[in-house]
Amino acid sequence: MINGDLTQSIYLLLLFLIAGTPLVLAGACCTTKGKMVSRFLPLAAVPALLASYFVPAEMVVEVPWFFMSGRMGLDGLGRLFLPVSAFIWLLAGLSGRKYLESDPHRARFSFFFLTAMAGNFGLILARDILGYYLFFALMSFAAFGLVIHKGTKEAHKAARIYLLFVMIGEIALFLALALIADKTNTLMMAKITDPALSPVTLFLLFTGFGIKIGVLPLHGWMAESYQATPVPAATALAGAMVNAGLLGWLRFIPLSEIVSPNGALLFMILGALAALYGIIVGLTEKRAGAILAYSSISQMGLMTVVFGLGLTGFEAGRQALLILMIYTTHHSLAKTSLFLGYGVMKSQPRDPSKWQLAGLYLPALALAGLPFTSGAVAKSAFKEFAISNGEPWLGLSGFFLPLTAIGTTVLVLHFIEVVQRNEGPTTGIKPVDRNSWWLSLLAVALTIWLWPAASIQASHTLEPIKIWQAIWPVITGGLLYLVWPMVATRKKNEKNDYFPEISSLTGNTTEFDWTGKLNRVAKWFQQNGKTRKIDWGKRDSAAKIDLRLRQTEKIMQRWTIVGLSYLLLGIALYFLLI
Repeated sequence: MINGDLTQSIYLLLLFLIAGTPLVLAGACCTTKGKMVSRFLPLAAVPALLASYFVPAEMVVEVPWFFMSGRMGLDGLGRLFLPVSAFIWLLAGLSGRKYLESDPHRARFSFFFLTAMAGNFGLILARDILGYYLFFALMSFAAFGLVIHKGTKEAHKAARIYLLFVMIGEIALFLALALIADKTNTLMMAKITDPALSPVTLFLLFTGFGIKIGVLPLHGWMAESYQATPVPAATALAGAMVNAGLLGWLRFIPLSEIVSPNGALLFMILGALAALYGIIVGLTEKRAGAILAYSSISQMGLMTVVFGLGLTGFEAGRQALLILMIYTTHHSLAKTSLFLGYGVMKSQPRDPSKWQLAGLYLPALALAGLPFTSGAVAKSAFKEFAISNGEPWLGLSGFFLPLTAIGTTVLVLHFIEVVQRNEGPTTGIKPVDRNSWWLSLLAVALTIWLWPAASIQASHTLEPIKIWQAIWPVITGGLLYLVWPMVATRKKNEKNDYFPEISSLTGNTTEFDWTGKLNRVAKWFQQNGKTRKIDWGKRDSAAKIDLRLRQTEKIMQRWTIVGLSYLLLGIALYFLLI
């Protein structure tokens, strides 16, 4: 009996330490020894890692002094999200420790970093509505301090846009959770059922959590924030914090318990648009961080489609849940590795070695679904899910998924080209710990294959037909990556040169980032008399489309639009409360 009580006490202590450790260290950042705290950033994630493996399932603790007797514990969802998030925060902390060595503001960075970590862990553990909302807000507003940390003009712009979207999301989320609490007469998330989610509530949840994920048209903060945020913080933002939106959907729109045909259409249509939009706009970017942001918009769009499919039926919801877990793990680890690899190469004074380039190609092509990678497992599971649901979803398997895989291949190759063209560190660029990158690569290569829950899906990808289905879109994307710039070039001298230096799709006369080798090929064709005039009308159309998309993004970031959104949400709140 004593041993049982002792074990129980240890488990409860671990639960307290998950969010408590980073909060205590964040408080230490405000003391005279605050600059020393950066050395302990990785340790703050250790209790979360330990708890995710040792604390039994469904262990719940009630905290009387915490926000109206909040409840915290690990359920099935928590046990899936916590280890991935904790591992990513651990890697981000390792890279941050080296990054901050010479930073005079490292105490400030550590404070916001640890506070965001505590919020991220806390929302995973929260078992009641108020607790989840508090930790979600804590994480979101703490991330503002990370986005603005560099203090540059770019960082201030990114932070301002980020804060606008966060405030809209918080209001939408508050309205949704207030409606749920009113319908269920309880603050416990386990009590949420189908009747509690009216169309208005569902839309508010889509908006509040969709901003964190970056679904259309709520993605305007992501590209600027990913680019401006220091690499260690951007790693956590892209790998761990972005998943809070998906977890929020799963908590408050529980799949296999709720069926909503209209909600399914909302999720699937906007998710599919985001999957394609992220690829198209990402190809016009020349900033590595922004390219990864648009890649996230595309990948999270695919997960949004899966979520929408899960709302079409109870059995579909059960299948979608496992696929979302596989996809989330795959995307989080791959995006973490890409950010860390980008940080390593950005900070070194020499060209990347062959091993380093191989390290970039692994997570990059995993996102595209290359055979024998985690991406192949995730996409294969998605295809099987779409096929099992029959018409009209078969098109997702036969056309939409291969199309996004081709586009993702082109996008990640574009990203690698941008990273390769890095000319070495300039003033203000700080080193990133290489060991954290190698650990992330190990996780990308092995996690899905060693995870028992994904063993069936992983084994299916080893079938010859599955290998072919996974590899042909990647090959097609690679060929398209090589050929497309020849079609998209603009003449510099129409009389003498039909193959000039290739310009960007947005009309910039600067050489397009991923065309170095292609220019040499073009010159060879020109010297051998095999040139032909190209119809530049296609390029003009692409430029117009890109310009319209960017104008729309800027409109969504204006204070007047944000103010109107606040007004509409305020009116909605008034009518809901009377």
